[in-house]
This record gives sequence, structure tokens and C-alpha cells, in this order.
Amino acid sequence: MRSRTIGGMIAFLLYDLIVSFLQKMKIYDMREIGYSSIISSLISDDDGNETILDVGVGSGYIANRLCPKKEKFIVGLDVNKKILKSNKLRLFHPVAADAHHMPFQDEVFDVTLLISCVEHLAQPQTCIKEVSRITRQKGLCITQLPNLQWLMEPHTKFPFLYFMPRPLSLVIKKSSGYDSLNLNVTLKKVLSFFDNFGFANISRRDIRHFKIFIFSFWPLGWFLVFRRINRK
Repeated sequence: MRSRTIGGMIAFLLYDLIVSFLQKMKIYDMREIGYSSIISSLISDDDGNETILDVGVGSGYIANRLCPKKEKFIVGLDVNKKILKSNKLRLFHPVAADAHHMPFQDEVFDVTLLISCVEHLAQPQTCIKEVSRITRQKGLCITQLPNLQWLMEPHTKFPFLYFMPRPLSLVIKKSSGYDSLNLNVTLKKVLSFFDNFGFANISRRDIRHFKIFIFSFWPLGWFLVFRRINRK
């Protein structure tokens, strides 16, 4: 019990120190702006992409950035009702629901966004099956997936978290406020889930954030674009 307590304290202090530094450097702000720009560039107006669903919308930053174009109808879904209510600037249409069971009819969205979402789900394959159901034929799913196997895990900021014994990783995740983080989510599994539910991966873009990582063979994450080619 004592070792767990010490491990938890170390995890919390490390997380708090790194996050405070990144906030002061405005790294998170730059990341959101960068992600929004990438997503906007991937959604072509020529393809009739008028209805967009942002799954795990959170603060709504990305959904709000997509809203100024009046021809877009954007829905933001999140299981956390408090986040949706506390979002003062809300240009999108909020829906409080579980990503595993979405309250939408079949094939109603042209584009579905899963940004920093899949790795927080207990059953990612169930969510992706739902995405297949609600996305129209030839519609897109744009997914941003962090590399949970990276040297310093992107959420908790703890090194080699993926490779630690499960009891220890649970302590670190809880201490950092990421109880829901599903370390079983890997790029290979996510690609397999989408393939199983009728999506084709048409684009993969490495995420590196900082110039120092440009030449690294192991990216911090990926932007993945899938097109729904059939319903399974």
C-alpha cells in the first residue's frame, strides 16, 4: 500500500510539473489550433460534407472552429453533461450521450470526428461500430489517435507507462486523473476495428508536435482518415 501511495505521489507531481510548463508555453493552445486546421483541410465542401458529428467533443474548441461556415450542421456528443453545460461559447448542437450507444438514426452524418476519444473508451470497437452505423456510405471518419506506447505516455506524462505492470499503471493513471485511459488501444487494433466495420483507411499522418521529433521514427500519434465503403 505504501509503495502505491508513493508511486501515486510521484505520478501526480510529475504530471502537474509537466502540464504547468506546457500551459505556460501555450503548447495546448497551439495543439488545438493545429488540430482544427488539419481537420478543416480534410473536410472538403465539394464532397457534400454538411453534417458533422464530433464524438467526445469536450470543451468544444474544434467543433466551434468548424461552425462559422453556415452550411455545416455540427453536433457535439459527450458523456459528461457538466462539460456541455459549462461550455459558454457553444456554436454547435450539444448532445449528452455515451459514445458506445449514440442516439442517432442510421447514416445521418457525412463526417464523424473521433479526436482524442478512442483511447478513453472501455470498448472502442463498439463505438466504431456505431460510427459505421451513423456515417453515410462514402462518408468520412477522421480520427486522432495518440501513441500510448510512446516513451512518455501523452496523457499522464509518465515514461514507459504502457510497459508497466497493470497494478502500477492503474495507480499512475488514477493519480494523473486519467482513470478511463485504455492502454490496450494501439494503432494496429484501431485500424483493425475500422476495417472490420466497413471502413477503408485512405490517409495516415504522423503527429510530432515539436520540430525536434521530425526525424523520429516513432510519432507521438496519428491523424487517420477512413472512408465508409460498406456496412458490416
